[in-house]
Amino acid sequence: MSVTGFIGRALLASVFIKSGLDHLQNPEPIVRAAHGAEVPEPELAVKIGSAVMVGAGALMAVGLAPRAASTALAATLIPTTVIGHPFWDRQGRERELQRTQFMKNLALFGALLAVGRD
Repeated sequence: MSVTGFIGRALLASVFIKSGLDHLQNPEPIVRAAHGAEVPEPELAVKIGSAVMVGAGALMAVGLAPRAASTALAATLIPTTVIGHPFWDRQGRERELQRTQFMKNLALFGALLAVGRD
């Protein structure tokens, strides 16, 4: 593995590790969003998703099972993006903020696909 590959994977993983830890420490806003989207068992869903982010992020960061880790992280991004950043339901500045976050998550998804391919 190249040094740049290692650094790139570690930096990509850091976003998920940090988000997962944040969600585990302060789950209420995420649980509210999941509840509003009618996710069954929103508290459990948030805990599982957050644990996947931390665990798969750590695996990716150290280069263990990067394909499986990137697949797991990509899977967490789908509901996170759709539920967490519904720009289509917003107006004005809030719409732009949510669209930016939505597009950021799409870019992360693309990066995970690239990591999973290697």
